[in-house]
Amino acid sequence: MTDMTLMERETREAPAVAARLADACSGQLADLGARLRALEPRLILAAGRGSSDAAALLAKYVFETRLNLPTVSVAPSVHSIYGAKLKLEKALVLAISQSGRSPDLVEFCRAATGPDVLRVAMVNDVTSPLTTAVDVTLPLMAGPETSVAATKSCIAAMTLVLGLVGHWRPGSGMSAAFGRAASVLEKAIAADWSSADGFLDGHGPVYVVGRGPGLAIAAEAALKLKETSGLHAESISAAEIRHGPYALAGPSLRAIIFAQRDAAFPGLKTLAADLLQQGASVLLISPDTGLPGVHTTADEEPVLELIAMLARFYLFANAAALRRGRSPDRPPMLSKITETR
Repeated sequence: MTDMTLMERETREAPAVAARLADACSGQLADLGARLRALEPRLILAAGRGSSDAAALLAKYVFETRLNLPTVSVAPSVHSIYGAKLKLEKALVLAISQSGRSPDLVEFCRAATGPDVLRVAMVNDVTSPLTTAVDVTLPLMAGPETSVAATKSCIAAMTLVLGLVGHWRPGSGMSAAFGRAASVLEKAIAADWSSADGFLDGHGPVYVVGRGPGLAIAAEAALKLKETSGLHAESISAAEIRHGPYALAGPSLRAIIFAQRDAAFPGLKTLAADLLQQGASVLLISPDTGLPGVHTTADEEPVLELIAMLARFYLFANAAALRRGRSPDRPPMLSKITETR
């Protein structure tokens, strides 16, 4: 245990974080859900940087598929760099941040006003400037996170999205998924992926593939491979890969595919088979133990399946970085808090 990296230790804390969120935030989420039902926003803007941007992308897919609300993954630089003030009305603005200290995100939220605009922040540091720029703060409750590679705070934000949608749209099943997230994450983290040891050795390009909400997981996984292992990893939609990027399919390509059991599942399985036929190395990550690859806990909520896959992937990325002689906690040229404008 003493030799465990901070990244591994903090990843293993994710189930406890999810349990804290379910215990402590359900009442606040219920109040917020009632407020959102009364507001009936017509548009959602989601914003974040780095891992928080991946959580915002997950939120976009969940809001659009479960709430039928158009959701924009917004760029804070529209205001902080270019000085534009968006014309907002009957909108939810969701900002996600571990530190809550990036000036562009804070300035964007402060300026995101208009008739019936509600600004909500999911933030780990509830004393940060971001909390003063929004109307409602949802704490991530991840506790101190020291490794540069953010893990438990990202899992917390994604899990909190389940709780937000579940309390906004009672009967959707997401409240129940939010409540069992801790148990699902704990089982996923214990999954045996030893069959994939060595998949990330070497220096060839890596496609990290997802579809729907799985694209958000792919984006976060690719980011982790860049920052911890120094690999050129590109997140890409399973639909987009069929266009120009498919030209790279061949023995020099490695592909990691996150395959949740929803409407995208058949296409993801087919893509894995097609890439293998072209000679690419493929690691399929799914809850279906009947498929080749590595597996995590099956759940009736596909989005929770994806969050569980990501939690286990963090340990996989951590081990890969160590085999490459790199510290996942202190990657070169990176710092824990990046303040952008």
